This record gives sequence, structure tokens and C-alpha cells, in this order.
Amino acid sequence: METTTRSSAWKWAICGLLFLATMMMYMDRQTLAAMGPRIKGELVLSNTQFGTIDLAFGMAFAVGSIINGLIADRLSIRWFYPVMLIGWSLAGVATGYGDQIGELLGTTFPALVPAGTEAQLKSNYSFLGLIVCRSVLGYFESGHWPCALITTQRLLSGSDRALGNSVLQSG
Repeated sequence: METTTRSSAWKWAICGLLFLATMMMYMDRQTLAAMGPRIKGELVLSNTQFGTIDLAFGMAFAVGSIINGLIADRLSIRWFYPVMLIGWSLAGVATGYGDQIGELLGTTFPALVPAGTEAQLKSNYSFLGLIVCRSVLGYFESGHWPCALITTQRLLSGSDRALGNSVLQSG
């Protein structure tokens, strides 16, 4: 259902916000890749562990896309999209504390972390925390696409929708 009481400038400003959300999502992915060597060094992660963290993000994004697409079709986007953005933001912030989150989880649930030397435990805690944080981030980021596409569908007329989606996806 199209909203006819909103000005054209307001509708395009919303498309601009969708562009910025998309841009932030891709910047996050690029930043992690660019900072990979530093992150691996500081948190004592192996290449395999770092790759597994990225795989977990991708899998959570893929599964979340399907789940969030189903949810977005059934709930109000005005409520669901902010939940996705808040979850995405909190998961992003939590990622900065991934080693501490992993240590908390590992000491609370010792079966999650194999025993080892102090250095191995640090690495395993970091791995656990980052894989959890990046999986949650992947899930919540995946909600952006169904919510954004529904927003442009409801916001823009058919003649403007292709351009609106292009602005959104060019982020």
C-alpha cells in the first residue's frame, strides 16, 4: 500500500537512508577482511578459526535471510526493521568484546572450549566469542534486505520503484 500523504523528498530521503544502511553493511564486511591479520594476531586466531568465523557469518546471513523474509511478510516493517537494525548494531558492538564474551561463555559452559595452555584458552575463548557475535550479526544484517525491499515497494510508485531499489542496492 503506497503512502500518498508523504512528499517526494521524504520518500527519497528514506531511500537515501536505505542506501546508507546497505553501505554500512558492506563496509562492516570489508573492515573485518582488511583487519583480519591484526585481529588474528591480537586474538591468537589461526587462519582456520578466522575462516570459520567468516563462514558462520555467511551461514547465519543465509538462514536469517529466509527466516527474516518470512517474518517481514507477516509483521509490520515499521516495527520489524528497527528490531533488525538494533540487533545488528548491538551485535556489531558486541563483536568488539568478542574475546571477553567468549571467555564468559567458555567459563560458564566449559564444554564449549577445549582445554589447553593459557595461550590456547585465550585463542579458543576469542574464537568462541567472535563466532557467536558474528553469527548473531549475520542473522540481524540479513533482515535488512527483505525490510528494505518491502519499504521501497510500499513507499514508491511502480514508476519510481526500480530507481529506489537501485539507490538502495548501490550502497
